[in-house]
Amino acid sequence: MGKSILIAVLLLLVIVSSSVVACSKAPASVTLTDDQGRKVSIPSNPQRIVSLDAPITEIVFALGLGDRLVGIDDYSNYPKETDNVTKLGSALPGFSTETILNQEPDLILTSAGTIVQQLDGHGVPVFVLQPKDIAGIYEDIRLVGQITGKKKEADELVDNMTKRVEAVVTKTSALTEDQKPTVYYEVDATNPMSPYTVGSGTFQADLIELAGGRNIAASRSGWYPISVEEILDADPDIIILEDYQYGVTPDSVAARSSAWASLPALEGHIYPIADPDLTSRYGPRIVDGLEELARMIHPELFPS
Repeated sequence: MGKSILIAVLLLLVIVSSSVVACSKAPASVTLTDDQGRKVSIPSNPQRIVSLDAPITEIVFALGLGDRLVGIDDYSNYPKETDNVTKLGSALPGFSTETILNQEPDLILTSAGTIVQQLDGHGVPVFVLQPKDIAGIYEDIRLVGQITGKKKEADELVDNMTKRVEAVVTKTSALTEDQKPTVYYEVDATNPMSPYTVGSGTFQADLIELAGGRNIAASRSGWYPISVEEILDADPDIIILEDYQYGVTPDSVAARSSAWASLPALEGHIYPIADPDLTSRYGPRIVDGLEELARMIHPELFPS
C-alpha cells in the first residue's frame, strides 16, 4: 500500500513539474502604447514580423532582426538584404489585407493609415510608429527593441546615434542667431510656383535646427506648399533640394523664372541632397542626414 502511494505521489510530481515547464515555455505577452495612443497586446519575442514602412524596416534590420521579416512594403530598399524579403505593396494605392495575412505574421509594424482599420479584428497585433522628432525616433527604436527581445541592441543603437547628434549640437549650439543662416528646404516642386517645403513638426525642420540653421517656413507646421513670394521675402541664405532625385538642380531652379533667378542663394549656396532617404526616414540613418545637412549649412564647422 505504501509503495502504491509513493508511486502515485511521484506520478503527481511528474505531472505538476511538466505543467510548470509547459507554462514557463508558453508565450507571454506585453501590452504597450503605440504612437497613436493605442494599447496593443503583443506576444513576447515575435518571430514573424511584417513592416509596412521603409523607416521601420531599417530599424528592424539595424537591430539584427532581418531574418524575422516575412513581409515588407515596396519602398523598403535598405539595407540590400531587403531584396530577399517578400514585398507586400504600398500605402498608395493601398495594401491588401489578404496579402499581409497570408504571411502569417505575429506582429505588424506600420506608420498607420487605413491599414490599421483594415487589419483590426484579424487577431494580429498592429503597432503604429509615428515619431515626430529625433527624440521620438530614439523612443520608437527602444520600443521595437523591447517588443522583439532586442533591448540591449536598441539601447546600444540609440546611444551611438545620441553621441553623433551631440557631436553636431556641441558645435552648433555655440552659434548666435546671426551666425545661423536662413534655409529654404524644398521637398517637391511639381508646381514650381508653389513648391512643398517643411514646416515645424517635421524631421527635416528638426534637422535644420540641430544643424545650426533657421528654417524660413517654421511659422507653419507640417509639409505644405509655399509661395514664391514668401520665399523671395525671406531671402534665404541657403537652398536645400530634397527633390534632387527627381531631376531638380540648381540650374533648373534658376530657370523657373526671373524671380527665382534673383535669389542670391543661387550663387553657390544651393545644395542638392543625393539620397533624400537620409533626411526623410525616421530610422537610424537620420543621423547621417543630420551630418550631411550640417556640412551644407556650416561647412566652416563641418569640413567634408
